[in-house]
Amino acid sequence: MLFQNRERSIPASWAWKKMMRFAMIIVAVTGFAALLWPSPPHRAAMHAYSNVTISSDVRCDLDPEMLYRIGVRKLVAYTRREMVVDVVMDPLPVRQSVDQPLLDVKWKPSVSSEVEPGQSPDGCTIPMPMQVQVVQPPKMAVAPHIDFGVATSIGRLNESLDQFAHWAGYTRTRIFALIEPDETGEGISYVKTKAENLGINLFITESEDDYLHRYFALIPLMKEHMREQTQWACIIDDDTFFLSMSALVDALAEYDHTKPMYIGGLSEGTPQIAVFGIIAFGGAGVFLSRPLLSELAAVYDECEQMTYTGDRRIANCVYQYTTTRMTIDHRLHQLDLMKDASGFFESGREPPLSVHHWKSWFQADMPKLSVISELCGDTCLLRQWQFADGWMLTNGFSVIKYGFPPGPGDLSMEMTWEPHNGAVEESYLHELGPLRRKDEMKESFLLEDAVMEENGRVRQWYVKRDSTLGDEVLELSWRKR
Repeated sequence: MLFQNRERSIPASWAWKKMMRFAMIIVAVTGFAALLWPSPPHRAAMHAYSNVTISSDVRCDLDPEMLYRIGVRKLVAYTRREMVVDVVMDPLPVRQSVDQPLLDVKWKPSVSSEVEPGQSPDGCTIPMPMQVQVVQPPKMAVAPHIDFGVATSIGRLNESLDQFAHWAGYTRTRIFALIEPDETGEGISYVKTKAENLGINLFITESEDDYLHRYFALIPLMKEHMREQTQWACIIDDDTFFLSMSALVDALAEYDHTKPMYIGGLSEGTPQIAVFGIIAFGGAGVFLSRPLLSELAAVYDECEQMTYTGDRRIANCVYQYTTTRMTIDHRLHQLDLMKDASGFFESGREPPLSVHHWKSWFQADMPKLSVISELCGDTCLLRQWQFADGWMLTNGFSVIKYGFPPGPGDLSMEMTWEPHNGAVEESYLHELGPLRRKDEMKESFLLEDAVMEENGRVRQWYVKRDSTLGDEVLELSWRKR
């Protein structure tokens, strides 16, 4: 009874006040937590245009077909910047420092219809041009003393002409192609016309032999077609790319072409060398002086019986039937690097003479990389600028920001590729050292396309991929000062 009396004595107003006080505490705690709790990342509205979804944060008119062409399906950011080239006569280091930021500038696209002072009129273009220096390029090379030979198919030869045009076009060098029979003959006619339009001196011979026999058969073919000025014969793969014919001519001038010489590059990985031996790997280019070419042609029948094939047959023919030994030129690169060769191209070292495997073992579109040379010459290729905001442009290849930047003057190469055939880090030191670990925090815009426009400008598109959030595009528009 006492308990019942006490319960009846509690006023209803007191219980209501207690409930209200408790509710107010809950609201206050919730509000305070909302202020402290991190807000979710901003997700802009996305709009679809002709198979490409474009974020509403991108406040400028774009060409969806262009975006689709460079593989962008979902775009979250687009930045344009004008690059002005100042050509100078004095030597410059491959990697230069620029005391201005490239991307992280104090500028944001206008969100209103009116253009604010100092901002881009289209919402994507950084309004301040960026000026950089490059070395005066050499005059166009004249190389009638070098002949090249390639064993391939008519289809692959057609695909290779654009890359051949960069280094062989209008240089008076000759390319001898030994191909499997073209049943209709229409392909040969088309390829010859295309080569002529690109300034390539192309000579095509058909053969019933398989590829590996055709490769070695280039020896007597090139010997037969030597002319008075011929000093060197070079056997290449159809994806061998020379970055500069001028640089190649200068490099060969360091050697005595009047003596038997066998010049080439080793594989970058010692396991490959263990398998194939000390040979000039064919993708880097196998250079034979005129006297050595004549010696090999004289023993062609004997060497043709060897069980070795391709570049190994050339090496063993040299070693078995002559006293000539291989001269290694470390500027010639087979590039036996798997999947990601960005560390090689971004190393800040002098550009290589040749590269290989750029559309098979890894992807680096060399013809598009070289488009910038039409504006400022071969000295523009792979030239680097380190900007004040940490971004680094490797011209024609990438725009990156390291998570762990190398120190000043550090020319170690980032080991970005995957080891092949049991290789370890030490396997690559003989050709690529010094090396450093892969930077997993590195941000990368990689070149996807480049074009030369009628007004003389070059436009490059670099893309930073993100399969979840969407891609970012950086467009660089180049002109001379």
